[in-house]
Amino acid sequence: MTGRAGEVWSDRPESARRLLHAAIEVIGEHGFHGTSTRAVAARAGLSPAAMYMHFPTKEDLLYQISLAGHELTLDLVEEASAASHDPVERVHAIVTGLVRWHAEHSTIARIIQYEHASLAPGHRREMIELRRRVEDVLRRAVDDGVRTGRFDSAAVPTGVLAIMSLTIDVARWYPVQTRRKPEQIARAYADLALRILNWNGGPEVMEPGPG
Repeated sequence: MTGRAGEVWSDRPESARRLLHAAIEVIGEHGFHGTSTRAVAARAGLSPAAMYMHFPTKEDLLYQISLAGHELTLDLVEEASAASHDPVERVHAIVTGLVRWHAEHSTIARIIQYEHASLAPGHRREMIELRRRVEDVLRRAVDDGVRTGRFDSAAVPTGVLAIMSLTIDVARWYPVQTRRKPEQIARAYADLALRILNWNGGPEVMEPGPG
């Protein structure tokens, strides 16, 4: 992970960070059930014994990756929503952020979305709650748009579900099936989200600037 995502484990020992990044690579290539702890340790340049000092099980590695990815996603959508009081701008910013996240970090995004069932029940419930909180940020912006007459109430809640599904699915096919840059895809998807919600039109939506 790079950027803010790369800082998420900055407080961990270097060997633990190496193992987490190696796990993302190996699970991304072979899936959780096709990944062994020995393979993760080898990719990190460490012994299996060194791995168990930080992560007692392979599931714990998946949990730490999932937790980091979900918490970063929640932070992202909350910041996007807080950047404007206008519900149309908020929806546009939230979807833009979600799509860019799933494109720029497609490997970890695929892991947290599609290896979900491999988590232990308690960890899985924790991730479900974080997903609900992410969706709630979008839903509140959409509800505000309905109350102010900007969106069609008939488009909710199916529209919210469709938008979330579209943003998540980007991780499945990016970058293999396109040469478009993440910001181009994000803008197109954000515009599509407004159409899904039957936005009644108006001035072009501008991404909120600094300050």
